[in-house]
Amino acid sequence: MAEFEEACAEIGIPLIVLPPKKPTYNGGVERGNRIFREEFYNKNNLLADSIGSMRFELSQAVSNSYRPHCALKGLTPLQYIHSHILESS
Repeated sequence: MAEFEEACAEIGIPLIVLPPKKPTYNGGVERGNRIFREEFYNKNNLLADSIGSMRFELSQAVSNSYRPHCALKGLTPLQYIHSHILESS
């Protein structure tokens, strides 16, 4: 880890170190980790036989075309993008 910290210091990237066992400080990342653990890493039927197919499976998990979000009034992020952003351009 020291090499990483040194490399960041050399190019002027500030590092913010969060205390251990405090997921409330980084809730968005923790939620993302949980979603990936439940819906991607623990997938029993994942049969990716190449980097390309693994990328496809990963893009499906990232795109979230099936999990509604209450902050988006019950829409999935993909639905929200299509109905609010793409239609207004």
